[in-house]
Formats: sequence, C-alpha cells, structure tokens
Amino acid sequence: MSVLGIISEYNPYHRGHAHLLDEAREKTGAAQSVSIMSGCFSQQGQPMICDKYLRASAAAASGIDLVFELPVLFATGSARDFAEGAVALLSALPFMEHLCFGVETPDISLFREIADCCVEEPELYRTVLQEEQKKGQSFPSAREEALAAVLGERVREAVRKPNNILALEYMTAIKRLHSPLKPCLIRRTADYHSGSADSATTIRNHLAGLVTGDAGSWIDPYLKDVLPSPSYERYRSASGGFLLSPEGLMPYLAARLMDLPEDLSGGELPLDMTAEIYHRLRKLTLPMDYTDMIDRLKRKNETRGRITRCLLHLILGICEKDRIALNKTATESLYLNLLSAAETGTSLLRDTGSLSVITKKSAFRPEGPVTTRLWELDCRAAFLYNQLYYDAFRVQLPAEMRRTPVIL
Repeated sequence: MSVLGIISEYNPYHRGHAHLLDEAREKTGAAQSVSIMSGCFSQQGQPMICDKYLRASAAAASGIDLVFELPVLFATGSARDFAEGAVALLSALPFMEHLCFGVETPDISLFREIADCCVEEPELYRTVLQEEQKKGQSFPSAREEALAAVLGERVREAVRKPNNILALEYMTAIKRLHSPLKPCLIRRTADYHSGSADSATTIRNHLAGLVTGDAGSWIDPYLKDVLPSPSYERYRSASGGFLLSPEGLMPYLAARLMDLPEDLSGGELPLDMTAEIYHRLRKLTLPMDYTDMIDRLKRKNETRGRITRCLLHLILGICEKDRIALNKTATESLYLNLLSAAETGTSLLRDTGSLSVITKKSAFRPEGPVTTRLWELDCRAAFLYNQLYYDAFRVQLPAEMRRTPVIL
C-alpha cells in the first residue's frame, strides 16, 4: 500500500488542492496521503489566513490523512530551504513513496535535466550565474540565464512559471538529498476540473477586499463557492476572524529597529538578510507602515519575498547561524509536529522511523542543541501569531503548549 506526500501551505485548502489530491491518487494508486504544511507564517514571511490547526483540520476533512507542521525555519526560508526541509521530513518517513506537486509544464524529463544542472553546477552555469548577479539581477533571473546558457532557450518558459519554480526546487531537493521519493507531476489546469479556478492568492485577495466583521456573515457567500464542502464546513464552524494583515507585524518590527546594533557578523544576521539590507534597515526613520518599509528596502536584485522573509526573521530572531547549524546535523535534528489526522491515517503513526512525532507538546523533550533551537523557534512563531491574532480580532487562541492534534 503506497503513500503519497504533498508539501503545502493550504492558505486556505481550496478546490485546486482537492483536484491535485484526486489526480495524485489516480496517477500513483496511493491509498493514503501525508502533507507537510507550513504553520503560522508563509514562505513569503506573511501571517497565515487563520490558525494552523483549523487549516490542517480542513485539509484532513477533505482527504489528507496526516498533516504535519513544517518547522518555521524552513516554512519561512528561501524556496530552496522550504523545499529541502519538507523533502527531508517526508523522506525520513519509512512508508512514503511519492511526492506529488502541481506544475504548469508536466515534463518530468525536462525537470530532471534542469535539476541535474542546478545540483551539479557545471562551470558555464556557475560563470553565467555569477556574471548576472554582478549585473544586479535577482537570483531567480540570474539562474534562468545560467540554465538557458547550458540547456538552451527551451528552459526559459519552464523556469518562469510560479508552480514550475517550486516544482524545480522539489526535484532539486530530491536529487541533492538522495531522497527515495518518486516525483509525480500534476498538471495545473485553469478550472481544476472542479468549478472555481480561484487560487489561494485570489481567495485571500478577495477576502481582503471584504469588510471584516462577524466571520459567519462575510465568508459564507464567497468561500462556499471556492472551497471543497468538507473544508468549507471546517472554516464555517470556526470562531474568530480570518485574514491577518501583515501590517500587524509593524509594531514588532519597530520595537526591533530601536535597538539594532551597528553591525552584525554574517552568522548573526537575520536569515535571508544581507549586510546591505541590514544597513539600509538601520537608516530608516520611523514612523512608517509595513508596506512602505518593504518599498524602501527593496532593490532590483532582491525579490519582494526575500525582504518580507528577512523582516519576519528579524522579529523572530531566526539567524543565518540557525540554518548553518541545522545543515551540519541534517535529519537527526528534525521532528514531526502532528497538526491533524483522519482516522484513516492514524495507523501510519506506528512507524515513523527515527523521527519523533509530537502529539503532546508538554511531553516533548528535544534532544541536542539544534533540535532544541528548532523547537524554540516554532514555539516563538506560534506565540507571535497568537498575539497578532489577538491584536486583530481580540480572540485568544489556545496557548501552543496546550494544543493537541485535531483527529477527525
């Protein structure tokens, strides 16, 4: 009996996710599914639309057998960090066989060719990559030029499309980590064969345009159309608010800006923050809003996502040395924080290999300084998210150490 894996944010779980799961089951023949899901903050460094346990339970109600949390160090890292962390977790589970993901170009031989080039980095690739970055190109743009120089113009379309970009990171992570996972590419279609074509971004943008108030009165008409029925029912039954604004991060950023040291060594810099970004940050004069800060910090050779990620890392105290330490210890420092499970998936928990599965947080005892630090950062992220949620909606989410998985 095979098991398929999906790496996700489920922000929120919508009809496109349901389509991917259905297609993945059909293509792989897998009877069960496991998702590694980002918790409190997205890969762009933004607070998630709502509580991670609610999002995970919506996924479980819609067919995902087990949902584990991707540690915040990976979940808010670069595309490479995001992919490698999630692939490492799935690869460590003895029962996993497939990794399934959506793409605009379902050509696995092309993805393998590109992934080989990214991992092996032939001399021409390295030369062009460095030259383009010296010209002020962002890393994604510079990498596109380097890949085109080695593999030809045919790769450009493949590496420009958003789902393809993340798919390439998954393929590269599988190769770099010598993972046993078998990649399964699912074509992302316009209508997902399921009615609404709204993506998670479209859904969030639509909700942002609505007048927030009583959740039940404003989410029902729209979300009922764009979410699978089981997922919709989980969101509908929830109390509290939806769609935290990243502007809520600004007071916490302002507090950090007031005591930044004049200089930091490389390992002490917030993860993803260069010395140049750091010095520009120190020169900013408060007050300002969050969006204005990003606009003032961004330069041509930096993506907006990189700026928002490193600002969140500044608040949480996630530093470059955290990634360096984790790279040295590899998968023995990882664990699985179970967020939700369907009854059909609980049998899988009997054999999780060397990874600890956290079901009762107060009983979890991380071993070693790297694992302890990874868990500390996850708890810190949950604390910040809960405070942001309270700031926005005056609703107190349960304290992280008292949370238990949602079993459906």
